[in-house]
Amino acid sequence: MTLITKDGTLVARGTKVGNNLYKMKVAVREPNTQPSKNKTVTPQTFLAAKPAQSWETWHKQFGHTSYGRLQHMLDKNLVEGFSVDTRTQKPDCIASTESKQTVEPFSKSTERKTEPGELTHIDLWGKYSITSINGNNYYILFVDDAERFSTTEFLKQKGEAPQKVKEYLTHLKTQDRKPKAIRVDRGKEFINDDLKTWCRQQGIEIHMTAPYSPSQNGVAKRMNQTIVEPARAILRGLPEFLWEYAVSHSSYLHNRTYTRTLDNKMPYEMRFKIKPNVFHLREFGAPVWVLLQGQKVPRKMESKSR
Repeated sequence: MTLITKDGTLVARGTKVGNNLYKMKVAVREPNTQPSKNKTVTPQTFLAAKPAQSWETWHKQFGHTSYGRLQHMLDKNLVEGFSVDTRTQKPDCIASTESKQTVEPFSKSTERKTEPGELTHIDLWGKYSITSINGNNYYILFVDDAERFSTTEFLKQKGEAPQKVKEYLTHLKTQDRKPKAIRVDRGKEFINDDLKTWCRQQGIEIHMTAPYSPSQNGVAKRMNQTIVEPARAILRGLPEFLWEYAVSHSSYLHNRTYTRTLDNKMPYEMRFKIKPNVFHLREFGAPVWVLLQGQKVPRKMESKSR
C-alpha cells in the first residue's frame, strides 16, 4: 500500500501483514517544523478510506440515478461517504435509456402540509409474470406523504394486501407516529369490508381515487416508477427471478438519494434525523465471495469461500 498526497508526493509505503493490516514506518511532526534526527517514534493508527470513485461507478452504485442528481448531492454535501473523482466523465448509460424512457409523467402534487406518518400513499404492483426467487408475484408500496420515505413489502397473492396495510399502520403507531389517513385506488385489495372496518375502528380515513382514475394516486404511482425503472436497469443481464431483490435495493437507494420535493434532504434524513452514509454502496450484481460458516464449514482442504 502506498500513501500519496493530493499533489502526488509519496509519503509512505507499507506491506500487508495479515487481517487487512499494513505495516508502515512513518514519523509524525508538528506543523511548520523541520524533521529532527532525534525524532521520537510513537505508534499511530490511520483510517483507510476507499479511493474516490468515478461518476460512472457512483451512477451504477446508486441504481442508475441521473448524473444531475448525483452532482446536486455532492454540491450540497447531502450524504456521508460520497467520494467522487470529479475529473472523470459522465458517459451516457444505455441501461438507463432502455429502462427509463416513458410517456409524460403524472401532474405534480400540490404543496404538502402533513406531519410524518399522518398520510400514507399506498399502491399494489403486479401481478408479475415471473415468480421471484422467494415465490412472490406482487409488492405493496407505502410512501409517507411528508417524508417521501418508501417501504416495500412483497406478496404471493393480492389477498395479503389488507394485512400488510394493517401491519404498516400499526408499526407507525408503535414508532409514536399518528396515522390519520391512507390514499389508495379503488382496487378490491384495499376497498373491502375487512380493511374498511379495521380503519374505522382505528380512526383512520381511507381516501380513494375517482373511478377509473388511478393516476389521481399520483405520489404512489410516481414512486412506483421511481423504484421500478432503476430496478429494471440494475437487473439488466441478470436472472429475471431476482426482480424482488432489485426492487428492494432500488427502494433502499431512493431513501438515500436527493429528491426535489424535500428541499435538499433525503427521505432517510427526514425519518432518522441524520445524513445517510453511502460509503458501503456497491453496484448491484457485482460478484461477491461468501465465507462458508456454521453447518456448511468445508473440509480443511476445501475452499473457505464461494
